[in-house]
This record gives sequence, structure tokens and C-alpha cells, in this order.
Amino acid sequence: TTTEKFIMAPVVWLLLLPFALGAPFGRHVREEDVSKPDKWHNRGRASTQEPIELIFAVKQTNLHILEEFVLASSDPDSKAYGNHLSLQSVNDLVAPTKTAIHSVRRYLAEHGVDLDSDCESTSNSDFIRCVLSVGTAEALLGAKYHYYHHKDLPDSVVMRTETYSLPVGVSEHIDFVSPTVRFPTVQKRLMRDFGKKNNSKPDYENTPASLRELYNVGDTEGTLGRQSCTAFLEQYYEAEDLNSFWSKYYPKAVGRSIKLIGPDMTTAGVEASLDIEYITTMGGGIDTEFWSFAGRAPDNPENEPFLKWMYTVANTSDADVPKVFSTSYGEAERTVSMDYMHRIQAEFQKAAARGISLLFASGDYGVTDQGTCHDGRFQGQWPAGSPWVTGVGGTMNVPETSWDGSSGGFSDRWTRPSYQKEAVDHYLKTLDPSLMPNKTRFNLTGAGFPDVAAQSTNFVVINDGITIPVAGTSAACPTFSGIVSLLNDLRLSQNKTTLGFLNPLFYKHPEAFNDIKLGSSQAGFDCGPIGFSASQGWDPVTGLGTPNYGKLANIVKSLN
Repeated sequence: TTTEKFIMAPVVWLLLLPFALGAPFGRHVREEDVSKPDKWHNRGRASTQEPIELIFAVKQTNLHILEEFVLASSDPDSKAYGNHLSLQSVNDLVAPTKTAIHSVRRYLAEHGVDLDSDCESTSNSDFIRCVLSVGTAEALLGAKYHYYHHKDLPDSVVMRTETYSLPVGVSEHIDFVSPTVRFPTVQKRLMRDFGKKNNSKPDYENTPASLRELYNVGDTEGTLGRQSCTAFLEQYYEAEDLNSFWSKYYPKAVGRSIKLIGPDMTTAGVEASLDIEYITTMGGGIDTEFWSFAGRAPDNPENEPFLKWMYTVANTSDADVPKVFSTSYGEAERTVSMDYMHRIQAEFQKAAARGISLLFASGDYGVTDQGTCHDGRFQGQWPAGSPWVTGVGGTMNVPETSWDGSSGGFSDRWTRPSYQKEAVDHYLKTLDPSLMPNKTRFNLTGAGFPDVAAQSTNFVVINDGITIPVAGTSAACPTFSGIVSLLNDLRLSQNKTTLGFLNPLFYKHPEAFNDIKLGSSQAGFDCGPIGFSASQGWDPVTGLGTPNYGKLANIVKSLN
């Protein structure tokens, strides 16, 4: 009837008003392309009163300019080489729009969040960090948080949700929110007990002295710059263990100190002991820090440790931030959303623009994800497979061959960067066809990794007062990182800037590396019969090879 039409018209108009005004409508589910890692098991709903530390990654601007700057300032043939930016300049360059910041802050306030007492942010508000109750977080994100335990670490508990969403008008200004759907990756360190029957001591052990001889470091030490190793998921070191290690294997370090950033639960972890013992002895004399991010600790809110590290780097002044970070953390690419990856790539570039070198262990399972190939594909690794960090693979024996556990291959997410195109193309074109895996199992045009390598087996570590042998690219990464710190010392002694993003320099000088030509990486039962093989030049097991400090030092001395 006419009356009904008159009554309904305003109702229809109200429903259509958001679209007529161009306003967003509904909610947007985020990070749907994440695959949960194996072995995390749901243990029930999280308490709505429990605190959680949410980080909102607000969309940045001018990222194409940032990328171009990093490539120019890290190219040794460029006049811009070594021209790094200050933290303030980087923040000004990538600052989110005022509209984006206002949208996120208004949404938080609408849910009762006190922006002054509950939240803090980076200076340009590209990260907004808030400590809230789980109940408030669930209301903000349309989420349901649960407790999860890991099969191999029964004492580790994290809170995660299977899905989350944001209003469309807020979502368009956000890269991601964390912790939500991403899980920490737990990888077992590979250890051998030489005391057991039929497990005899190897022909050699890796110690600071043997590694310094192998990589032509000799007695070189540095005094300038700062280096750090990172630790996640409740990994800590004991000062007593470190002092014992120094006393036995590197006496000149006795009496030196380590600056701790983050919690210290005084419970020794093998990973942490390995990292700090070898970065301090390979990068001897360089001021060293241990950056610890538990993810969950008594009287502290739940957080995502890797992201907390990135947030801290972005909030640390140029005078205080270490210029070399060694990180033994990684996960299969498939467990990380593209939104998250793209944003963290930008954070890597921000660090590079400031002259910070980021090195990551490539992983310990060859072409697999901890022994398996999902959907028959060789597994790309993150972050070691990122084109904006330096991935460190593994070798073994003397003379050196590739270690079969060394993870490497080709990214399914990132195209091959220009700086490595010639080297990677050469491998694909010249490798003996009988040694090449089925090409349907990997991305022929993807970024190749690792970039470099170092010894990864038979490392002697003192942990909890006990001397144990350890294997893994987690050993290679701090070994190589310490050498980078010595190269930085050379630059700084000439009143020049630090090396920053390393890859363009390294790929232009393959002669500075020990080329590893023998060995191959392991494959899993569902990955086909073979992994990748080492070969002349770059290969996806050992990258360009292992470092020759003397040759690298001569190159670095000659740079602008």
C-alpha cells in the first residue's frame, strides 16, 4: 500500500546510507592464508580477564621509496653506498596517514581502551601497542582466544585465536594485529651425547679457535660497534656458563660483560647458550647484547616474541641499537600470512636503511618443513628466504662439504632479487641434470636461499654447567654474524658507516667466500628422492659459501 511504501522508504534509505556516503560496511576477516604449524594443541578457552599485549601494525607510506633507497645505499658500485638514514628520517618517510592513525585510535577508544594508559606507539604510530584484557581483545577482533601447548615443550603456553576480523573502515588501515592466528615455531636443536655407546667422538670439534683458523680470522678482535643475538620462546643464557666457556675456549674474553635486553629467567637454554658463546668469541671484543623475548612470562601479558623484537628495534635509538643481529629463528613460509610478511619485509628494509645487518639461520631440515613436504612442495623458509635479510646455511667437515640438514631452496612468496639473479640463474642452468630435483617441486623464479654458510656440526657448548656438542644452522648464524661485526669494526675505524644490508655486497664479491662444491640437502619421504646439491658458485644449500675474513676485510677496506 501507499502507507507501507511511505513507512519503508526511510528504512531502506537508512540501510543504503553507508554506501551512498561511501562509508565502509561490515567486517573483514584477516590473515586467512595462515597454516597452523604442527604440534600445537588446543587446551581450552583463555580467561577473558587475562592480559594480552596486542600490536596493531598500521599501514605505512612511501615503501617504494624506502626500497629504492636501501638498494642504492647497499650497492657497493653506487655513489650512495653507505649513506644510511637516521631512525627519525626512516620514521618520517614511512609514517602512516593521519586518517589511518585516527581510524585505529578511534576504534580502540570506542571499545573502552584508554589510549594514554593502556597503549604506546612508535614515534610515527606505525605500530600501536596496547595491553588489554583478553575479553576486550576478543570484542575488538571478533575473536575467541584459546590456550595452546606445544607437544615438544609442554611448559610453553600461548594464547591464539583461529580467526579474527576488523570493521572494513579500520581494516583498510591495518596490515595485521598480533598475537592472533600466528603460532611460534619450535624447532629442536640437534644434539649428540658422545658418552653414549656407539656414538663416538668425531674427528674434529668446532671451537672458537678452530673456527677462527678455518675462516682466516686469526687473533683479530674489534672494539667498535655493537652486536646482538636474539632469543625467543623462553630461551635464556647463564652468565656462569658463558664465563666457563670463555675460560676454557677464549680466555681473552674473561671479565667482559653482556648487556641484557628483556627478561632473564636464569634457566639456561641450549639455543641461547650456543648463540651468545659463539657471537662473543667470533666477534671478539665487540660490545654484545642479548635481546630476550619470552612471549609469555609471569606477571607479563601475552605477546608475540618475534614481532616484539621488530617493535623494539623500531623504537631503539641510532646510538643504542646494535648494527648486527644474529637470529636463529625460522618457520615454513606457509605458516605466515602475506599481509604479515609484507609488513615485516618493510621492517627489514627500515633496519637496512639505518645500517643494521640482519642474519637468520636458514633451518635444519633440508628442503622440508621439519621432515615433511606439504603438497609435495619443497618448503621455503621465513625469514631466511626473505630477499631483505642474509640467510645462513650450514657446512660440515674439514675440508668443508655441505651439511645435509642445511635448509635452502627457492621462495614461493618472493621473486628473485636483482642482486642475486646472475648467481642463481647460473646454478639452475649449469647443474648436472641428474642432480636436479623435479622442477615441479619448487619455484624456478623464486628468491634463492641461503645467501652464505658456516660450520653447523660438532659445536662445543657449555649449557647448565655441562659441555655438550650441538649441530644446526643456529651454530652457523652467530659464527658468521661475529665475523660481520669485525668487518663493521674496520669500517668504523675508518670513520665510515656500518655495512648494513649485506647481500648486494656479498653477491658482487663471491671470490671472498670458500666455495662449497660437495654434498646435498636432505629430502623427506614425501619430497622425492633428492634435495638440492652443492655446486660451483652459489647453490641452495650453502649459498655463496663460507667466509674468508682476510679477503672480506680487504674488500671492506676499499669501499666508499
